[in-house]
Amino acid sequence: MTTPEGPNTPDQTPAEASSTEVKKSRTGLWVGIGIAVLVVIAVVIAVVSGAFGGKSGAESPSPSASVSASPSASPSASPSETPSATPDPSPSAPASAALPADCTAVYSPAFLAEYAERNPLNDATNSLEGSTDEKTLALIKAASAHQLRCTLGGAGESGASTIVSQVTPEQQAAVLAVLAERGATCGTELNGTLCQIVTLHAEGIDRTWETSYFRDGLWVQAEQVQFLDKRDFITDIVHTVFGS
Repeated sequence: MTTPEGPNTPDQTPAEASSTEVKKSRTGLWVGIGIAVLVVIAVVIAVVSGAFGGKSGAESPSPSASVSASPSASPSASPSETPSATPDPSPSAPASAALPADCTAVYSPAFLAEYAERNPLNDATNSLEGSTDEKTLALIKAASAHQLRCTLGGAGESGASTIVSQVTPEQQAAVLAVLAERGATCGTELNGTLCQIVTLHAEGIDRTWETSYFRDGLWVQAEQVQFLDKRDFITDIVHTVFGS
């Protein structure tokens, strides 16, 4: 009986079989190593990516709304604050006025035109000093540093003198005190303080008139001996020296 034969398979020796197994084992090992390397690389990439991503997020703080501190401006002083008021000058401290430049600025041109021909201006023989009272003369002398003396007429029965002085409030008060002692009549006239003293003849006729006028720090002392009307004389002087 004939047995059918299969395909001829060459028989392998044991050595050849062992070599084949070794090759298969090495191939599997390299495949495993390759897979392990790929896994490690993937893990490293993931770690590195996560690290950089986390660092970027950490270094990028969310923008906080920084509110700039508005300067605390201290409120300025209110304009309504009232400055300390400067006190008004006391009535006893009149503003200083300038002395007339010369005697032609003491009497008006019209007055001089009418009277100076018969009563020459500043005649050397006129000895009138503004008063006959010793205390008043002492006060006139005390104010002589800033003073102008003018006379009308010469030696004789009639004439006049006018002395204009710059005085302090204290000097003015001293003059007024002496005038009060002498019985002068004082009052507010011609926009200033006017005091007058009249000396009579033995017959009861006016002989001399003393007039003291104070305004703007000036003291006008006028003495008349049978010369014009006392009112007309001082009125002309005041209007000429002060302008009104």
